[in-house]
Amino acid sequence: MYKRFSLSTLAAIVLNATFLSALISCSVNPVTGKQELAWVDENWERKIGEQHYSHQQQAGGGPYTIDPDLTLYVRSVGKKLAQYSKRSHLPYDFIVLNDSRPNAWALPGGKIAINRGLLVSLKDEAELAAVLAHEIVHADARHSAQSQELGSMISVGQLAATVLLSNSGYNNKALQQGIAYTGLYGQTRYSRSRELEADLYGMQYMSAAGYNPEAAVSLQKTFVELSKGRQSDAFSALFASHPPSQSRVAANEQTAWSLKRGGDRGKIRYQQEMKKLMDRKPAYDLSDKAKKAIGDKKYAEAIKLAEKAIKMEPKESEFYEVKGAAQIKLNRSSDALKSLDQAIALNNQYYSPILRRGILRYELRSYESAERDLQASLLLAPTQIAYIKLGEIAEEKDLCADANKYYQLAAKASPQNQQSLQQKLLALQARCR
Repeated sequence: MYKRFSLSTLAAIVLNATFLSALISCSVNPVTGKQELAWVDENWERKIGEQHYSHQQQAGGGPYTIDPDLTLYVRSVGKKLAQYSKRSHLPYDFIVLNDSRPNAWALPGGKIAINRGLLVSLKDEAELAAVLAHEIVHADARHSAQSQELGSMISVGQLAATVLLSNSGYNNKALQQGIAYTGLYGQTRYSRSRELEADLYGMQYMSAAGYNPEAAVSLQKTFVELSKGRQSDAFSALFASHPPSQSRVAANEQTAWSLKRGGDRGKIRYQQEMKKLMDRKPAYDLSDKAKKAIGDKKYAEAIKLAEKAIKMEPKESEFYEVKGAAQIKLNRSSDALKSLDQAIALNNQYYSPILRRGILRYELRSYESAERDLQASLLLAPTQIAYIKLGEIAEEKDLCADANKYYQLAAKASPQNQQSLQQKLLALQARCR
């Protein structure tokens, strides 16, 4: 039986086919030299990287601002490696994120991040170079861009979107759903062939930059062992996007043998650069325990743990936010506001404490100050819950057009809560006729 199509449907099919043919072109992969289909050009890669870089940082804990020298160090290693990449002209950038979870990611166009939680797990500068060189290849060989192209094949003209939940909810499901992001990149699970490709060429970049490529072997051996043990949960995000395996270890060993023997490991230099971070690690461990305590509804315990962390490192914004989050749960609103004020005073470039204070002020019916916080948080990260609360404030002020605008933006910001948002829009329409 043949399926009948209307003229409008046929026209749409022709239009989409024309659109696809305009996008598709054959090109040579700059790293592998192989012919491949290319759906987008380098300008698209650059645009996507720039567009999502700051939001992806916000979703990953925000930049690690307490120690700017650490980011400068990581950036210097990354830039040293990038000059040996096949597309060294890309606007490569490297950032350290304030997240205890060991992870690293690359966006199209050369935007690369590594969490402080992975930095404390590495042994020397050569292992850091192995991580960064691997991510450079993902950008250099268009792996992350190609992952988005697959989404274009499924939905013509639409960028593939993954929902990434911020860690600022501290296991509070309702809040996590409210601050869901869409359209963020960098968490792609790469195929086995792409992982092997990133290892191979990353080791070549390492060797060219003067690093001992055997660091990539020792790093993979460590990850394979960790994936078998209890620490695999801590590394789950990294292992999901970059799954370790014994076959990768074997391939890296073979590559190391084919490259120039020796090279710098930079152990002492790495330890010196990591000293401040390692000194702070016990405080971050306490903060992570406090977050877990909040998730387990042990709010008083969470406050004590956060206070211990603050005593050890009084300049870290995160610890005050965690304390404030626990105080909110105990209805200690005045204390929570003081904690969040301190968190924002120490770091006003991370959306989470600003958003959290805005929500608290909304609940206290301090609408003017709540509105300022919610708007400020949106400048850093487009969260659904901020739009929702701004819509509710607009309703309180009988500003129907503004409320409608915010609810519409909330619906676009995340696939979560669509039914309740439609109900809000219908109720608003009936009320404001």
